[in-house]
Amino acid sequence: MPSPDTPGPGVPGRARRRPGWVPAVVAVLVGAGVGLLGTVLHLNFSWIGGTSTAVGAWVLPWGAVLALLLTGSAQLWWTLRSSVPWAGGVVAIAAFTTAMVLGNWPGLDTWAVAANEYTLAVLPGPAIAGTVWTWGIPVVAILTMLLAQPLLRHPVASD
Repeated sequence: MPSPDTPGPGVPGRARRRPGWVPAVVAVLVGAGVGLLGTVLHLNFSWIGGTSTAVGAWVLPWGAVLALLLTGSAQLWWTLRSSVPWAGGVVAIAAFTTAMVLGNWPGLDTWAVAANEYTLAVLPGPAIAGTVWTWGIPVVAILTMLLAQPLLRHPVASD
C-alpha cells in the first residue's frame, strides 16, 4: 500500500512532501550565497555631478541596489519553490548574517566601510553603498515576504 505522501496514478497535483529540514537547509545555503555575492557586489557605485560630495555630487550605489534585487529575488524564488511561508525569511536572515560576518571579519577591513562622520567625509561612496546594502536587506526581506504570501498556493483540503 503506497503512503499518503506518494502520488498515485491518476492523482494529479499531489506531490511528495519534503522532510521539514530540507527547506531550512536550502534556505540557509541560498541566503549565505546571496550574502556573499551581495557583499562583493555592493561596493560598485557611480558619481553623479562630480567626484566629491563637497561640490554637490551624488553617489549612486547601483551595486547595493543590484545586491538587494538579488536578495529579494532569491528570497521570493525559494519561498515560492518550497511553498513554505517562512523559507524566505530564513534566506534573508542567512544573507544578513553572512553580510555582517564578512563586514566584521577580523583583520584588514576589505568587505565593509563603517558609516560614520569620518568615512562619510573621506569615503562617501563606499560608506553609503555599505549602509544601503546592510540595512536594505531587512527592508527587502519584509517587502518580499509580504509580496510572497498572496502568491503561495493554498493547501488543498484532504478528505
